[in-house]
Amino acid sequence: MKHQQNLANIKKIAIPILCLLHMTAIFWWTLPHNFAGMVAEDINQTTIETKLFKWLSFSESRWPAFLLSHYIDITGSQQYWDFFAPQSPKFHQYLSVCNNLYREKKSGETSCKGPILFSNLKDNFDTFTMFSNSSRYYRLTETLINLNDPELLQAFTQYYQTRQPNDFSNNDSAQLLVHQFELYPNLKDIPKSGYRTDKIFWESH
Repeated sequence: MKHQQNLANIKKIAIPILCLLHMTAIFWWTLPHNFAGMVAEDINQTTIETKLFKWLSFSESRWPAFLLSHYIDITGSQQYWDFFAPQSPKFHQYLSVCNNLYREKKSGETSCKGPILFSNLKDNFDTFTMFSNSSRYYRLTETLINLNDPELLQAFTQYYQTRQPNDFSNNDSAQLLVHQFELYPNLKDIPKSGYRTDKIFWESH
């Protein structure tokens, strides 16, 4: 009983302190002079304004600025609000690295023929794990597709190609296949596989 009371007392103290720290860090980060020197001082500022900003930005004291900047970075509080409410994507996109391709005539789907060197496309979603690499892989592949940089695509493909057994790592042929699932179909030229489209994104010979 005493232990629970002590824990409750600690919470009463810790929660307000954390809330105050968070509000102070957000307020401090939104000041014009806290973007790591990216925002220059306004020459039209009055002397009082300049002194006020220097005082608020802890320019004369390093440890408060060090504490607040690390708090902002660790908690990710510098993210824009659209990070939490992003624009809905038009496609769900996935990548596969293959050393040979197979096209299903009936459905029109294209997939790896033989061993799959890499793929974050999963046909079976019956199992769910709370801690997995699926989210990290999805963001990575989504970024690669959006950037469409040949050098990055080549590096990504060759990375998984060279991490295979000798029978496949020495194979010069490799294809990077993108799978797109349209979320808002306009019902025009729908492929045989429905709202799924597979295409070769990059390949080496």
